[in-house]
Amino acid sequence: MTPRRRRLSAAGAVLATSLLLAGCAEEVAPTLVAEPPPEFAPPAVSEERAQEVLDEVEDQIAAADAAGDIEQMRARVVAPAIDFRATQYALNTATGGADVPLPLTTDSDVFVVTATDSWPRSILAVSNPGEGSTVRLYLGLTQNSPREDYQLVSWSRLLPGVETPVFATAEIGSAPVTADQEGLLATPADALTRLAAVLTDPADPASAEFEEDPFRPFLTAELDGLRQSVQVAGEVSSASTPGAPVFAIATADGGALVMGTVDSTVTLRKTIEGAELTLGGQIAALGGAEPVEAAAVATYQQMVTVYIPPAGGEQTQMRLLGVDRVLASVTRTE
Repeated sequence: MTPRRRRLSAAGAVLATSLLLAGCAEEVAPTLVAEPPPEFAPPAVSEERAQEVLDEVEDQIAAADAAGDIEQMRARVVAPAIDFRATQYALNTATGGADVPLPLTTDSDVFVVTATDSWPRSILAVSNPGEGSTVRLYLGLTQNSPREDYQLVSWSRLLPGVETPVFATAEIGSAPVTADQEGLLATPADALTRLAAVLTDPADPASAEFEEDPFRPFLTAELDGLRQSVQVAGEVSSASTPGAPVFAIATADGGALVMGTVDSTVTLRKTIEGAELTLGGQIAALGGAEPVEAAAVATYQQMVTVYIPPAGGEQTQMRLLGVDRVLASVTRTE
């Protein structure tokens, strides 16, 4: 295996120790007051072991990609990540090789690991760009029991210009986070629900709960372009549905980084009698080039990464950190 570069940890909290002396008279012995016990156990894995795990996962993904066989990564990649990759394979086939899946490289300078003596355990990594690429990925892996391997559950592309939160160093470790975790601006489950509402309707009241990001304007521009192209024959609408959180880990400020899914549909509906509504691009590759008689519904799978600040802190908005998106299917209603 190719040697990896020296690893750097994300900036984080540093634990301090103190020595308190009680009494100053000669007949009174000094008393050592110990630090209170940590809130959670030591880190589950070292940085070196975390990169070994990532290398093992990358090897299986690369072998599956080379063979075009999703089963070759099943031991180390699970849903929703494996379903997303299988969809990318299908789209690549449908487009005649025009939509090649991005290579999932795992070489990383940033590792975040849970500090826990129980399971499940988690590793978050921020990958370095692969050769000839500028794309960096959030990679979320979990180990569900002592006898199981760590498995990749989700990834997303870092959005340009969006700041990644700060984490405790890997030597210290980060607290695990549950789907209904309290003490945050929103629970991880609620955060995905609110994000889905915002992606469905940019004017939804929940939009005020999120910082600006480049993904939502991209979606708006895409939908506006579709509306303009089909306005002589019909109309376009969209909706988004949240999935459950699949990965969550604490940030240094007491917030959380959460990974999950928010799938979207785009419906192109013929509304003008006598007009012709046709599909194009990827949608046509999956849905056919024949004119649409009633409607066509394009479904997109989206893996997302969200930062949720702690409740009562200086940060008062959540932040969409990363997204990866793939067209999964196109169905027609006649």
